[in-house]
Amino acid sequence: MRLKTLLLLPVLLLSACYPQVPTTPVEEIQNGKDLYSQPLNWQPCNNGFECSKMVVPLNWLEPQGEFFEVSLIRKAGSEQLPALVVNPGGPGASGVNFVKDSYEQIGTSNLRSSFQIIGFDPRGVGESAPVTCTDIELKDEVYYGWSPYEFGSTADLEWSKDLIERFAASCQTVGFDVAYFNTQQTARDLELLRILLGLEQIDYIGYSYGSELGAVYAALFPDRVGKFVLDGAADPTIGAGQTLLNQIVGFDSAFRAYLENCLTITECPFSGDVESSLLEVKAMLNQLEAAPLATDFGRDLSVTAAIYGIIAALYSQDSWVYLSQALSEALQGDGTTLMLLADFYNDRDPDGGYTSNINEANVAISCADDRVREGEANQLRPALLNASEVFGKYFSYAELSCAGWPEGKGMLALDFEISLANGPLVIGTTGDPATPYSQAVSMSELLDGARLVTYEGEGHTAYGSVECVNEYVEAYLAGETLPDDEMRCS
Repeated sequence: MRLKTLLLLPVLLLSACYPQVPTTPVEEIQNGKDLYSQPLNWQPCNNGFECSKMVVPLNWLEPQGEFFEVSLIRKAGSEQLPALVVNPGGPGASGVNFVKDSYEQIGTSNLRSSFQIIGFDPRGVGESAPVTCTDIELKDEVYYGWSPYEFGSTADLEWSKDLIERFAASCQTVGFDVAYFNTQQTARDLELLRILLGLEQIDYIGYSYGSELGAVYAALFPDRVGKFVLDGAADPTIGAGQTLLNQIVGFDSAFRAYLENCLTITECPFSGDVESSLLEVKAMLNQLEAAPLATDFGRDLSVTAAIYGIIAALYSQDSWVYLSQALSEALQGDGTTLMLLADFYNDRDPDGGYTSNINEANVAISCADDRVREGEANQLRPALLNASEVFGKYFSYAELSCAGWPEGKGMLALDFEISLANGPLVIGTTGDPATPYSQAVSMSELLDGARLVTYEGEGHTAYGSVECVNEYVEAYLAGETLPDDEMRCS
């Protein structure tokens, strides 16, 4: 017996000497530390930036349950400047990557020298409890595969629904309940950031979906609205069906503008007029439904990938030259450049992985916020088909897009016409394909004290690339009085 006791003694002594594992920030909050007094510990990261994290509850309406961390970034050495938070859109785009990878393209040099620009990954995105899909091959099938059945047939719809549901399930096997990854919950995360930064009001620039996030924040915390720039504005009051229809109208208009320009150039793959060119693209896509095109990558281009490729190039007029090359190749049986554009749109890398989770985060957040239901989809279908001869057909079964994804939790009815501490500056581009100009007009009429800047041109968002728009934004952020008359740029 004695021998056994002696043998056990070193084990007991070693156990007593184990270093105590420090608690994590999440554990500290779970153990009772005040959520609103947690420090933002900025640390050097990514060669010239500083990163931090803040702990947020999964459900702000019942903040005693699960918690996770939201990632933040800012330029090193900017801490003495006034804070300004940015969101690049999506939903699903990483604000951390936006600041880290595109800092010199954010706004203007005057903006970057005047503000501490802070990017964050919204919940479910990037490094903030990301939506994680465990089956990459299944993800590839959703974004690049093709149905073995005739498009729109009962068998095709059943096949598509099954695929989307299996993909959704693969994205919910790990992590948190994605029903809480909705825009209202993210807006409440933004309010916590304001508090932890010690601000009375928060200044903010939101692009595209980021404008919707800004509007939701304004409805929830109207007294805390500082200078808000909402570029490529998305009307937060219209439903998912109308949003989709507006986008199809927008992309159709942008595609027509591309073709009008293309037909004036020698290298254009089309001849004749816009209508005949549209029919040519429509016929090519119809052929792709049954027989995908070969590419130089050993991956065949499906009609789904072709649509993504075309849409990717319509976001900016600078990309039209690549669209011409892609369509010229495709019309000759080569899908290589269209596949490159689709990969760019989907953040797919050459090795077969994905550089971000933007697609799964996008669908999770969008479906938590709102969705097209079957009855609405049946009514919407004729309008979609009529809205675009090229694109309408491929988005006409919108009720399938959220199959398997949960509806949002922890959401309240919002009043977007509530009085705000400061009026936002709304920017709309007349040829914007993704958030059509009409939504900028409606947002400027909806939000208290808002002013509208109109850019007469093509592309998605304008601040940072259009000098006239830049001047209005800089004046607004500096607190200068804006003109009483209409603000238009061309």
